[in-house]
Amino acid sequence: MAKKKPIGRGGAREGAGRPQENPEGKTVVLAASVPEGLVAALKERAAAEGMSTSKAVTEAVRAFVARKKR
Repeated sequence: MAKKKPIGRGGAREGAGRPQENPEGKTVVLAASVPEGLVAALKERAAAEGMSTSKAVTEAVRAFVARKKR
């Protein structure tokens, strides 16, 4: 005979799990076609700023979107 689960234990709890790092929501993978030279410059600049390429692209998109809202 199978054991029954105790009632009132387990399951998701408020505040449980890894804290969300990005207040803007979940991240998604975005594919884009970009000229090689621009990618090389992006990687170089990101390294000089001490950030990942992904973080640099996110910041660039954020600035672009903010500029368009004005």
